[in-house]
Amino acid sequence: MATLPSFVTVLFDGYAEQRESGIIRTEFESGPPRQSRFKSRVMKTRSVKLFVNSNADYQSFEQFVYDDLEQGSLFFNMTDPVKETTIEARLVGGVYSARPLSSSMSKWEISCEIESWSE
Repeated sequence: MATLPSFVTVLFDGYAEQRESGIIRTEFESGPPRQSRFKSRVMKTRSVKLFVNSNADYQSFEQFVYDDLEQGSLFFNMTDPVKETTIEARLVGGVYSARPLSSSMSKWEISCEIESWSE
């Protein structure tokens, strides 16, 4: 399995997590709604901004997504920025957007959503 390259940094700015529900909720005419677990595992989606420090690193990141992740469809290993453990993650839909942070295109910010199984 591929690993997120070491030249890619996860930024704090814009970082957010959302855990999908594994609960089904049933409303009744009277009384409290019933909730039951219906999934044994759920996905956690993270909105992240990634940073690369050179145009060459940005091009390498694009090559990583295209070749190693088969255009973003495959899972890859990365360090969870909160727990600092290794997780298997993938780009949601294989989609990301990137913008240069300088006119020389020497620094890049990549926005994407990453999903993994929630622990």
